[in-house]
Amino acid sequence: MAASPPPPASLLDLTHVTLTLPVKSDGTTGGTPARTLKATELLPSSAQPRGYESEFFRSTLLSDAGDASAVTFWCPVTGALSSGTTDSPRTEFRHQLLAGTNDGWTTGDGSPLAMTVECMLTQLPPLRGIVVVAQVHGFRITDASGALVNAPPLLLVLVEPLAAGGYQLRAKVRRSADDSRTGYDNYVLKTFSVLQTWLTLQISVRDMKVWVNEVGMPIDPSWRDIGQYYKAGVYLDEVGTDAAHGGLLLMRQLVFR
Repeated sequence: MAASPPPPASLLDLTHVTLTLPVKSDGTTGGTPARTLKATELLPSSAQPRGYESEFFRSTLLSDAGDASAVTFWCPVTGALSSGTTDSPRTEFRHQLLAGTNDGWTTGDGSPLAMTVECMLTQLPPLRGIVVVAQVHGFRITDASGALVNAPPLLLVLVEPLAAGGYQLRAKVRRSADDSRTGYDNYVLKTFSVLQTWLTLQISVRDMKVWVNEVGMPIDPSWRDIGQYYKAGVYLDEVGTDAAHGGLLLMRQLVFR
């Protein structure tokens, strides 16, 4: 009898995360809003002994011997969008220490926890070939009219192909929270020859720098008082019409401490 992989919660820390899926609540793709599952819906229960699993999020064996497992994240380019202001679908966690509320620790104070992710991409979308695998994302910001709106991401960590062959892991740090300095500063963290390469990311914020694997990247002072939270998974940078196209990622470690 073939071995079964352990449930996702045995492999990843799902205690304080929500999961946004590339489908709406009725299970269809395209349009808005995408479905988001609470931690209580992800964790094993009497109704779901293995916790939540679907074609977008499930445990898988990494070998026929059954001695290693990971969680598969799948996001098609046809996926539903989380809101009308989002331009790409995702199968992605966000960390919420208090259920229902994004963490909101400030950039100036630094992150109380580091996020460690170990993942491997096995498929990239065809047009731009980019998958964002981790983020530090702003929570709320006051716009020019004085209204409280969603803040942009401070950090995007992405995998992309290189024109000369191979791939790179790149960090993008937004130059300012208020667009007084537009665009992103870019940092190449790693290059590798084949897509199926395990990547380990340890991300934190301290001393007005965002750190990825002990590479410290300066943060503009405009971010100092803006709350932040972690995200990880598959966030695409494109949409399309072929449901076979998208981003496929394996994750075998997700830890917050």
